[in-house]
This record gives sequence, C-alpha cells and structure tokens, in this order.
Amino acid sequence: MSSKESTGASFGAATLLDVAERAGVSRATASLVVRDTGRVSTATRERVRRAMSELGYVYDRAAAAMRSHSTRSIGVIVTHVGNPFFAELIGGFQEELQSLGYSCILTTSGDDVQQQQRALDELRSHKVAAVAFAPATGTGAEFTANLEHLELPFVMMTRQIRDNDPVPYVGPDDVAGGRLAAEHLLSHGARTFAYLGGASTVQSRADRRAGLAEAMSAAGLDTASVIDITSETSGRGGLRAAEQMLTQHDMPDAIMCHSDSVAFGVYRALRIRDLAASVRVTGYDDIATAELWEPPLTTVATHPAALGQRAARHLIDQLENDTNAGFLRVLPTLRVRQSCGCSAVLARDKETLVQTG
Repeated sequence: MSSKESTGASFGAATLLDVAERAGVSRATASLVVRDTGRVSTATRERVRRAMSELGYVYDRAAAAMRSHSTRSIGVIVTHVGNPFFAELIGGFQEELQSLGYSCILTTSGDDVQQQQRALDELRSHKVAAVAFAPATGTGAEFTANLEHLELPFVMMTRQIRDNDPVPYVGPDDVAGGRLAAEHLLSHGARTFAYLGGASTVQSRADRRAGLAEAMSAAGLDTASVIDITSETSGRGGLRAAEQMLTQHDMPDAIMCHSDSVAFGVYRALRIRDLAASVRVTGYDDIATAELWEPPLTTVATHPAALGQRAARHLIDQLENDTNAGFLRVLPTLRVRQSCGCSAVLARDKETLVQTG
C-alpha cells in the first residue's frame, strides 16, 4: 500500500498528506481511516474524516485497486555502484528483499540530480512498487515531494536531503561516528586535526565534522584550527585532498578521512613523500578491505550490509503494513586497528572490547 493516496486530479489536489497534517496524525493513521481499517480510536477517525471533508479529499478506491497490482520489484538508485560502501549496502538490501519475496532493480545516478531523475523515470517504467535511494548531491526536497505525489513509497539510504527532514530514512548517526573517531585520536595525544574528503553539500560530512568539533571542544581545543579540505569521495579524491594539505599546511597530528576509500588515497599521497608513519589516520565505513590495508585502517564501522537490510524492512513495512518509522539512525562502532597509532596487540584488545562491551 502506498504511503500517500490522492484523488490524482492534479498536483494541487488535496492529498492524504494534507489530510494527515490537518488532522494532526501520521500518513499511516490517515490511510487506515480512509480505508476504514486498522485499530484507530473513534476520536481520531472523526478528526481525520472532518479534515477530509474540509479539504475535499476523496479516496479513489478504483485507483487504489489498480495500484495494488504493481510488481513485487523494488527500485534502487545509488550514486556509484562501484563504491565499496554501496556495494555492501546493496548486497544487504537485496538479500533482505529476497527473503521477503521481492526483487531488486538497480540503477545509478552518477551523483547527478538529472541522471537521478532519469533513473527514477526508468524504474517507474518497470512499475516498481517502491524506491530506495541514496540522494545525489544537490537533491532538493522537491524530489521526495514528487515521489509522494506519484504515490510511490520510498526510503532514503545513508544520505539525507536535509537534517530531520520528516521522510523515511535509514542511515548511520554520523555525529556520533565523527565523535568516536575524534575521541580515540585525542586519547593518543592528537591536538591538531585535518578532515579530508567528501563534498561540502553532503549532510553526512557536516555531521561527522560536528562530531569532531564536539570532541575537540570537550578537550578545550580550537575547532577553527581544523584543516578542512573537500574532495570527491574516492581514493583519487583522497589523494588530491592530501596533496593539497601537504602543499598548503603543516602536517597535523591526525587526519580524519570522510571514507575508507578517501583514506586509501590519503595514504598514497603520504607514501609518495615517505610520511605515512608520521601521522595518525582514521577512515569511515569499515568496508571489507579496510582491515587488509597497511597499516590496518582504524575506522568507524557503519555496517553497510546491515543498513541495507534495515532499509529494505523499512520500505516493505510501508508497502505491507502502512507503517512509516520516519528517521532511523543507527549507532556506528569504532574498529580500532593500527593506522591510529595503536599496536597490533592493543588494537586487537580494543576491538574485542568494542565487540563485547
């Protein structure tokens, strides 16, 4: 069942979302009332019906019946399918979908909003029942508004358009993740920091930087001193960001990287100058190759496969149960290895504590 129903007469027609807002209830509750199902109190039903009357909303049962014949395919749009993080996310998403009796159609946006729209149009041509997507950089609220107008259930994954935007979302708590990495580096005695990689417009970057700032402030350090260089979230982007840092700034005590892939590029730049052993480095995401890096990469684990599984359940709950849990932020964990300066034995002991604590 769609998370939003409307007369379909025009974009300006009263929608189920309008009814829900007028009645002061969730879209799911309003949907139960208009379909005369579910366990809803008499007072709430009366409030929703009054809002329907005031707005002139009419539940189109014929259209709803037609929508119920959509396929059991779910569309997915990610920025770059070659990104190791998204590869693991999609794997978890697809595995969970299959266990629930659905299939997956994958498309990519190339992190471009126009290509993202074309990907959505392609998925709609396949009559997908719902869409999961990682928003391309620059995606505006009109994109989700259009999905709601199309009555197409959706969930944003790992990226969000705006902080606290009241739409379905599953992703890591990036403020907590940034703070975890920074606090560990501070425990090593780091007092000067660089944050490398990621686009300036991406919310996750702002959140991770906020976590770093919180930890620095708690330690009495000047947050304005952070060397902050944006880049493409890739190994090549990390290489360029590190080259810029080494050319324009003094070496900091520690480098926090926006992703593990960025960290790999940063290490390439450091090794070219024989500086890999002179700075503490952390990554973000804990992709499968992070522990195989040299030195093994200390990183914030966001558990992308598990995030994909949760996003799939989040979306199917909308389809089958008319439920929408809104934002779901998952706490990350710290994977302590050796790039932060821990010895192999100490890193192993700390990782055991993280896993069992």
